Amino acid sequence: MATNEFLYDLKTPETTWRGKVQHFFPNGDVGSDVGRITPAVGPHGLYWCLDSLMHKVPDELMDSWEMPHYHAHGYETFFVDSGKLYLYINGQRVLCQKGDIVHLQAGQAHGFKYLEDTKWRGTYHDLETYPESGDVARVKRMMPELKDDPELTALAARGEMDSNFMALLKFDCVDAPAEQCLAVKHVDRPHAAYEFPGLSMRIIVERWENGGTKELACAVCEPGFTAEWVKYPPLRELFYVRSGKVKFTVLGQEFIADDECVVDIPRFAPHSMEVLEHSEIYDLGGQSYWSLFLQNYASVRKFRPEQLTPETVESLKKRFDIQIKSIGMK
Repeated sequence: MATNEFLYDLKTPETTWRGKVQHFFPNGDVGSDVGRITPAVGPHGLYWCLDSLMHKVPDELMDSWEMPHYHAHGYETFFVDSGKLYLYINGQRVLCQKGDIVHLQAGQAHGFKYLEDTKWRGTYHDLETYPESGDVARVKRMMPELKDDPELTALAARGEMDSNFMALLKFDCVDAPAEQCLAVKHVDRPHAAYEFPGLSMRIIVERWENGGTKELACAVCEPGFTAEWVKYPPLRELFYVRSGKVKFTVLGQEFIADDECVVDIPRFAPHSMEVLEHSEIYDLGGQSYWSLFLQNYASVRKFRPEQLTPETVESLKKRFDIQIKSIGMK
């Protein structure tokens, strides 16, 4: 697939990743390959997206490896796009697999055990990072003979980010299905869904689950659905086409985003889209108040339909930072 400055095809990490970091199991096996897609920006570290391949836990570590840790301030949302893993959280051990979404809140103790190689796409905010870690990693990469130098390693003793490992050796958990775990989301189990011709808008993670900073909505679209944004949208957009096929036009450039593609649209950039196949499109930026807008819209439509005028809709869009000008079916 042809790429441009707006499109990141996660199916081709060799050309899409902006740098790669590896982590290792105690036995020396590679535990994860992590590639940066978009960096964190602003005081809340928004629009940060990483693409990871988490490797299966070695057989000799399978009984003990659970990675118990927490983040004092940060929030994480992960898309499980292949493989299987156990999530340990809130006294539960939950089997997660392709299609699941794992959302973790600040101060929430959790752990993982990867049962297979797993595509693990993450978006984060308010997660403090420590730049010295990247600088030390660069020295080790450029001078492999220093890889095991304890003096150099000690310069990055805090690690890469606000990730605090716990003293416990294993979680005391009971097995629970994903449907009974509040941290495991799925497009088929949204907080709410709102139906329009060719479109089902689904609220996956509410703003109150993200410290009030952002939310996660998914547009499930049918072929022929179109959307046009306002002329100069003031908010940057970061979309994840998890499945399907969508034609985007951004700043006059037309391109296709299909399965496992991230689309990064700068603010003020005129843009539109046309859905070519049944698609799931996630709003990773999460700055529009879709949940509140849709609740208000649905209430007016049901209880005061005579008030659902173009002026009312425009007022609601402005109030809740909805940048869509129009939607429809082609």
